[in-house]
Amino acid sequence: MDNSFSFESLYKGAARAAHRAMDDHGRRDYNEFALHAGVAVELLAKAFLVSKNPIYIAETHKNANMLLYFGGDLQMAMKDVRTIGAKEAIARLRRLGVLQAHADLDTLIEMRNGAAHASSSGAEAKGMISPLARTIETLLGALGRPLDVFWGRWADALRAAVNEQQGEVHRDIQIRIAQARHAFDDRFNRLPRELKEHAISTEPHVITAAFDHIVEIDGKIFPSSIITPGGSCPSCTAQTTLLFGMVDRSADHTQYAPDGINCHVCRLSLSGFDEMAALRDILGPSHEAYDQLRTAALSTFLGSDWETD
Repeated sequence: MDNSFSFESLYKGAARAAHRAMDDHGRRDYNEFALHAGVAVELLAKAFLVSKNPIYIAETHKNANMLLYFGGDLQMAMKDVRTIGAKEAIARLRRLGVLQAHADLDTLIEMRNGAAHASSSGAEAKGMISPLARTIETLLGALGRPLDVFWGRWADALRAAVNEQQGEVHRDIQIRIAQARHAFDDRFNRLPRELKEHAISTEPHVITAAFDHIVEIDGKIFPSSIITPGGSCPSCTAQTTLLFGMVDRSADHTQYAPDGINCHVCRLSLSGFDEMAALRDILGPSHEAYDQLRTAALSTFLGSDWETD
């Protein structure tokens, strides 16, 4: 049997495809993500089957000689060798009790095979990190292989993807933080360290300013939104730009809450009160910059009749 069908070859191929899938997702190339995620699942599924018996990956519908080849008793040219596809590999693992039926995994494999409608597969594939992560975790557990070795730098993000104790928004943001960090590191991987440090130290060209519509409350003027330089980026540590939106308004009490964050260096971008609240929970109390505006700068046009949430 050719070495390309060995356990180690299939296992390493699955890891490479899984890493490429996460890189694709970080670039928002969701069709490529679906392709590489499906390849990762297929190769790791075949690796497990080979670990039990190489015959288990033989495609026998059109050529019974595959059993003899994968059994080690027949030599064949590589161009004539046929193995099962992803759907059949998963079906066999389900019959063995290794994987359970899961509609999202089936959808991911359909996307990989091009069965899903091209116009909708990209948007749907965006949310397919969880079935990828869960399937990989299950197969690695069955193989007795450590998650950290397989996922490498993606390990923490993929643990977050399968953490049911966290909400979907929390899981999504932890993955996006990791994606921005790794994309930033990859951009400067072969460049002098000084260039990376310079990029991080460059402040965004942002001044504290009010925008959107102006709200008048009992004769006092307040902006509905405020943009201001923020604290360090959770992905690359560069200075961020923060957006705050009005959440409560009265003449005596005007309250603003974090409504978005952008990093001009690693391009991490979060928006909405829910995502910012989740970011605050993820980062913890040490990142108070995300919970409050810069008092001195805001007082220039808001006076003292405001506060942050």
